[in-house]
This record gives sequence, structure tokens and C-alpha cells, in this order.
Amino acid sequence: MVNAGLLWQNAFYIGNSLGAVLYGVEIVLFYQTWRALGRSQRGSQDPRHRQTIKVFRLFSTIFLLLTTTFIVAQIIFGDQMWIIHHDYAGGMEKYYADHASVWYQTLALGAMVLLQLSSDGFLIYRFYFVWKDYLITRWVLVVPCALWTATVAFGTLLCFYCSVLDGTLFSGPAANIGVAYFAVAITLNILVTSLSYIQVRTRGQRSQEQPNCGISRQLFGAASFIVEPALPRAIIGLAFLVTLALNSGASVAFLSLYVMLTCVCPQISVLHVALEFVSKQELETTITPIGSPTSVRPPMAIFNPKNVRRDSVLSCITFFEKPYLGLV
Repeated sequence: MVNAGLLWQNAFYIGNSLGAVLYGVEIVLFYQTWRALGRSQRGSQDPRHRQTIKVFRLFSTIFLLLTTTFIVAQIIFGDQMWIIHHDYAGGMEKYYADHASVWYQTLALGAMVLLQLSSDGFLIYRFYFVWKDYLITRWVLVVPCALWTATVAFGTLLCFYCSVLDGTLFSGPAANIGVAYFAVAITLNILVTSLSYIQVRTRGQRSQEQPNCGISRQLFGAASFIVEPALPRAIIGLAFLVTLALNSGASVAFLSLYVMLTCVCPQISVLHVALEFVSKQELETTITPIGSPTSVRPPMAIFNPKNVRRDSVLSCITFFEKPYLGLV
């Protein structure tokens, strides 16, 4: 029988509650992202820039739809188990054992796997643009792409065992597959984030040597920002992986948090880049050649105001923008 005792049920309830809070955060991030991307698109005639906006909108929409599917299915299952069938023969533990593979739970599992694949696909997309200026790009991508392919295989097996063979993520062969699946996914997340951080930090150090381009501090900040959104997801993912391997009832709470952070963390990165788009366009519209009656002094926090030419300023923006998240 599935281990769905008191600890598991409390963890399931807490996980659903915290997941609902993070879902609200995701809705706010999604709205702000689309708003910023819309402002950026109205002021741009660059086809590459517009294509990037479409990609970001696509990822954001996929994240929201899959997260909605997961959180709604979890809430419905809790309602069925605790409210509608509160007098189920054998108690709540027996109810979960008999209905763990109900269709909407299978749908939630599929949404979780697709969300993981989409989020990791976005990480690899960003990773590619961070490394695209180097000849070894194709070799650097080999390991992340191989790990992503492995998550596709393990995710497919997990859905098969849980749907066709009436298994569950928290017990039996499906649990063993789940441990392998999440181990590979978390490894991919940590590897790609670490390599992206190293590359942007390296570019930040090199930017110090460029004249009239005082953006090394911004690149160092970008390197930190690459890690900060990914860190909570990695920590919660490791906690979930350990509790799942130990067959602990607390694993279901970490699962809800991990799935929601799989959506929220990359959405934060997309929003930050969307805001950078807007800031860049506002800067381009205000900077005019030095000596012009309407010339505007660049902000001292970003640029050195002494003898700064417009072309050097915009080249600095491009140098900062491209390695940051692969914007164009």
C-alpha cells in the first residue's frame, strides 16, 4: 500500500497551500513580463529582437499553462480525498492507494514533466547564447543536451508506470524511476547554471579592459543574478530528491514547491531581461551624439561620462546584453 499516512497528508496539504501562494506570484510575474515585452516590441524594428520576444512569450505561456494544470489537479485531488470522500472505507490512506492514478493525477504528472523539460530547455537556450561566441560551443552543449534527453526518457517512463501500470511517484518501481529522473534534472540545472555563471563572470573581468565601457560591475551583477533565481530551485530539488529516495512522507510537500519553483525561477529571469529590453530602448532614445544641443549624459552608475561617444555606449550595451541571457 502507498505510504499516505498522517505525515504524507499533512505534507500534501502544506505543499498545496505553499504552491497556491507561488502560483499567485507566477501570475504577477507573467503579467509583468508580457507588459514589459509589449513595451519593448512597440519600440523595436529589429526582426531578431522581435523573434526573441516571441520566444520569451512562448516560454512564459507554457510555464503558466503547465503550472496551472498541476496546481489545479492537486487541489481537486485534495478536495476529493478530504471533503467529498471523507468517509471513504479504509480512510484517506486507502483512498490515495486506490486513486493515485486517477486521470487528473496522471495529467498533473504529465504537466510536471513537460514543465521540467520546458524549463530546462529554456536554460539550455540561455546557455547556448552565453557560449555562442566561442568555437567550443557545440562541445559545451553536448553534456546538457544529453542530460536533457535522459530526462525525456525517464519522464516518459515515469508517466507510463504511473498511468498505464497504476503506479505512483512515491512507491514501487515508479518511485525508483522518479529518483533517477529528478537526479538527472537537478544535475542538469546545476551544471548549466554553473557554466553560465563562470562564463559571464569571465566576460565581466575582460570588460574591465575595454575603454569607455564601465559595465564590469553590471556583468558581475548579471552573473550573480543567474545563480540567485536557480538557487532556491536547486535546494528544494535536492531536499525533494533525498526525501523521495528515503520514502519519506514529507517528499510530497517538497514536490509541490519544486514544481512551482521550476516555473517561477525561469519566469523571474525572463522578466528581468524584459525590463532590460525596456531600459535599453529608453537609453537609446535619450542618448544623442556628444555636442548636440539635446545630448543627454549617460548614467554614471553604468557609463563613464568622460568623453563617451554614442557608438561606444551602445557597443557596451550589446556587450552586456548578449552574454547575459542570450537576448538576440
